[in-house]
Formats: sequence, C-alpha cells, structure tokens
Amino acid sequence: MSDPPGGHDPAHPNSDHGDGDHGHADHGDSPELLGPIDVPMWSVGLLGVALGLLVAVCVAFATGVF
Repeated sequence: MSDPPGGHDPAHPNSDHGDGDHGHADHGDSPELLGPIDVPMWSVGLLGVALGLLVAVCVAFATGVF
C-alpha cells in the first residue's frame, strides 16, 4: 500500500502499519483477560428487561392491541 499524495501523517506512513512497533498490529491485542462475569448485575439487568416487556404487554392489552 502506498501513501496518498501529501500523506495522511508523515510521522506514520501507510508502509509502517503492522510492523510491530506502530500500526495496526499493536492496537487492541492486549494479553489481559476479561474479568469474571458479574452474575448478580446481569441477573438484575435481565429482570429489568423482562419487567419492561411485561409492562409493554400490559399496555398492549389495555389499548386493545391483542
């Protein structure tokens, strides 16, 4: 890949992307693992979604949609 006329950034030409010292190869490749899943928070979130759907169904029944 060649640099466009004028270059997008003279300090980091397209030709150095992916070579390890700078570029696409060193972005987002963190060796750190994600932490544990927070089960109580996910449970409360799913409960909130379920209650929201219940409210939507109740409103639908009350307005005569069903």
